Amino acid sequence: MQISSPSFVFAQGPLLLRWLVALCLLFSLSSVLSLAQARPTSGAPPEISWDDLIDERWAKEMQAEMMALGRLGFLKDGTEAADRAMEKLRRKWDEAPIVRKHLGQSIRIPGYVVPLDADRSKQREFLLVPYFGACIHTPPPPANQIILVSPNSQTKMKNLPESMATVWVHGVLEEARVTTSQGVTGYRLVASAVLPYEEKR
Repeated sequence: MQISSPSFVFAQGPLLLRWLVALCLLFSLSSVLSLAQARPTSGAPPEISWDDLIDERWAKEMQAEMMALGRLGFLKDGTEAADRAMEKLRRKWDEAPIVRKHLGQSIRIPGYVVPLDADRSKQREFLLVPYFGACIHTPPPPANQIILVSPNSQTKMKNLPESMATVWVHGVLEEARVTTSQGVTGYRLVASAVLPYEEKR
């Protein structure tokens, strides 16, 4: 199943343009999974959306940044001005503030799987992201839109998730600013279950 597939926009074109597209995705597609008519899971914890994880004040700042960056769209990759603009934006994304409202709570959230290595063990950690292609193509989402999922031997998992598989993850949400090979996380989800995402028929 494929809910959305905007990843083609990252495959080619100027890097600065890719940042602009990523910003647009952040504010237009972050809750695409939650908006879909998902099949309810019996006895599941309360669902939260990716929008619930974004600090409102920070979001407004980033929208203003997007407008400013749009005006720099003529800049060529590799120029000093373009490098400066992207470095500034990357720093703001990696330091993106989290929302503390759901910390310590048992929740469930849908998303796409980004493996951190080739090991397919059920105990291996992976990243959960809100849109298809995130972390696979430059740039990765901001830290408040990347969740480090930590399964353990008791985690209910029907199958080991493939890269960009769409899943529900149930578990307790924690703060975790972790630098990984695929991006900086703002949250950790200590998973009690990782289940395939299914839509209502």
